[in-house]
Amino acid sequence: MFRENIIAELKEKIIQNPANVENYKNLANYYIGCEDLNNALITYKEILKLEPNDFQSLINVGSICFYRKMYLEAIEYYNKAIKLEVNNYAPYYNLGNVYAEIENFELALSNYEKALKLNPNKPDIYSALGYLYQDIDNLEQAKKYYQQAIKLDCANGENYINIANIEQKIGNLIEASVNYQKAVELNPQDVKAMLCLANTYTALKDYETAYECFDRVLSLDENYYSAWVCKAIACCDDNKNNDAIELLKHAIEIDPNKANAYILLANVLVDEKRLEEALLIYKTVAQIMPNNPKISTFIANIYVLLDNYTQAVKYYKKAMKQAPKDNEIKLIYIEMANSYINEKMKGAR
Repeated sequence: MFRENIIAELKEKIIQNPANVENYKNLANYYIGCEDLNNALITYKEILKLEPNDFQSLINVGSICFYRKMYLEAIEYYNKAIKLEVNNYAPYYNLGNVYAEIENFELALSNYEKALKLNPNKPDIYSALGYLYQDIDNLEQAKKYYQQAIKLDCANGENYINIANIEQKIGNLIEASVNYQKAVELNPQDVKAMLCLANTYTALKDYETAYECFDRVLSLDENYYSAWVCKAIACCDDNKNNDAIELLKHAIEIDPNKANAYILLANVLVDEKRLEEALLIYKTVAQIMPNNPKISTFIANIYVLLDNYTQAVKYYKKAMKQAPKDNEIKLIYIEMANSYINEKMKGAR
């Protein structure tokens, strides 16, 4: 009711003085604060009918269009803003974001570079260039831009995370851990950075430190599904399958509609020779992902281990029907069939 009253008051001011642009701006800004983008967009467009050259309203319309994935319209309004203030970095930067989103590298790069030339001390532009180069796998160039962003704003943990992600991808796990740690120090409540740090320690086989990090994540968010799953993976790597099983079961309780905890749980149960339990889990996954050939193959493999070749053939055929061009599945099926025939022939002798 409070929100409706404020909106009614702002609209009443517009009715009383429809030529006063500030009243429209106050209403549009209130809509933005309420995350009512649809009405904010309508109101900003009303402003532009009264003042077609209102630079900030052009930027705001472009940004709302970008957020709502109306990319062509966003480009149109940002270009109008550029015509008004050709030396303002903001519309170039925003245009760069649009072109990056639609994967037009050349135009994204061109606009980011124009923005950077106009405002060389803006760390967000360096970060955006880092993302741009990271998307095309030019990791060294991406890293340089993230480092420059850090020089201008050393309090933004996101750039440390981005560098850490690059270091991890190229196998520099120690450097990755150092940068994730910096991000965590800047924001101890950042569960994603802490989880990345935990996973890095898992990769380094420093399980004790990894578990400490996982526990810190779960103390901040006990329902963080990915943290339970990742901790289970660490336990598997650390030959603690029983602990992994319990962790994965808890992850499934948190979100029973996600498949990866089920799949990992079934895999661990197979390692523990608990085949019947694994089979039930895989069949549950098949209900979540009904057309996934890998799941059908996993089920078929279990039936082979259980010496139930009739059911194995059924699920291999199902997998081949789901992925007719997957030669690996066909090869597995052929090998299974040959093994079965050879066993029968030995028995016949």
